[in-house]
Amino acid sequence: MQYLAQTFEQLVNEYKNEGPINDQIHEKLTDATWKCALLSGHRKFIEENKLGFGDAAFHAMWAKILEAATRRHTKVRALEIGVFKGQIISLWALLAKTYRWPIEITGISPLEGSPPSKSAITHKVKMVLSRKYRERVKNADFYEEDNYEEIIRSVFDKTGVEFSSIRLLKGLSTDVEILKKTANNQFEIVYVDGDHTFNGALHDFEVFGAKVVKGGWLVADDAGCSLPGTKFWKGHEAVSKAVGVLPSLGFLNILNVGHNRVFEKIK
Repeated sequence: MQYLAQTFEQLVNEYKNEGPINDQIHEKLTDATWKCALLSGHRKFIEENKLGFGDAAFHAMWAKILEAATRRHTKVRALEIGVFKGQIISLWALLAKTYRWPIEITGISPLEGSPPSKSAITHKVKMVLSRKYRERVKNADFYEEDNYEEIIRSVFDKTGVEFSSIRLLKGLSTDVEILKKTANNQFEIVYVDGDHTFNGALHDFEVFGAKVVKGGWLVADDAGCSLPGTKFWKGHEAVSKAVGVLPSLGFLNILNVGHNRVFEKIK
């Protein structure tokens, strides 16, 4: 991939968690995404059809992480928690198909909306009486009702990747059935972008962080509120606080790209 000469390992080796460097790497990876026809084509499709959030820089970040993972591991098992409309898993699948990378993709998502109260009165009452409701509002943890599986299938179709190539589990990451289905799973990559409350994010870091193999990576979305830098959105306070548990679970923060924080499992 010639859009960015540096490998993921080089990016990590040169990285320091300092404001100017965080701004620079975000700009560098944004530029890299737009310079690559494959990445820019996918990102433009997502943006034009309002199929996801995040920054363009994340496309190049993922390309570099997956490339590094295929060098380090014989087979790459990648999990996304909180698929939404399929931006990331479709990007992973597209990269795997294009470069013939051995990547096995799993997604966990409710595949249905969780909208806030439509009644203004009910909303006001809940804001007063429910701490969890206030936290969900503050951390953008609501989604409109829609047929998310159908949308995800259409994204795969438009990007030319077989939907059947992935494993999509319907449910919340806290559901008993989901926990049973993933009980014996291990992953080289886990991307946490699910519940944005503190307890929800903490659960995902603790439970699914334990499933990351040594030398694998956990990427936490919306977790950059404590990061220095001025040229990128930093995420949500609850997730940014919960991510603090990862060092005690054997992870080292090796790179930050905007509000995506990359941790390597070192023990």
